[in-house]
Amino acid sequence: MTSAATQHPEILIRAANPIDVPQIRTLIAPFVEQKKLLPRSDEELTELTRNGFVAEVDKQVVGFAAVEVYSRKLAELVCLAVAEPYQGMGIGRRLVRQCIRRARELNILELMAISASDGFLKSCGFDYSLPEQKRALFYQPLADKDEVD
Repeated sequence: MTSAATQHPEILIRAANPIDVPQIRTLIAPFVEQKKLLPRSDEELTELTRNGFVAEVDKQVVGFAAVEVYSRKLAELVCLAVAEPYQGMGIGRRLVRQCIRRARELNILELMAISASDGFLKSCGFDYSLPEQKRALFYQPLADKDEVD
């Protein structure tokens, strides 16, 4: 017989909607403070709910991830967060799978993710380069104050 403390709670993964924004904001706040996620306005979070998913336990949002569509060719997995007490239960992986399904539904050719947790993302099927060895290169225009000719 297992105790209630060792049992996993029932976790519901569902499409996000704008009414979830206050809970999503609360969920991501610690990750934003730790600079693991970018800050997002309520307007941006509302937009992300169009292609986003939440994980719920007892009607409380404990996880979130979304697909931010840039074009038919490219989208990004963004705002992946799982509340600390619920990490290690497979919630992040389930949210990533839902985002991948959504990208397929939208006929997106490439889904990228930018993260410090590359080991986790690699275990979800992401890799550093695409077939034909395409690579993403980045430039920080605000960090470099020199003129570019």
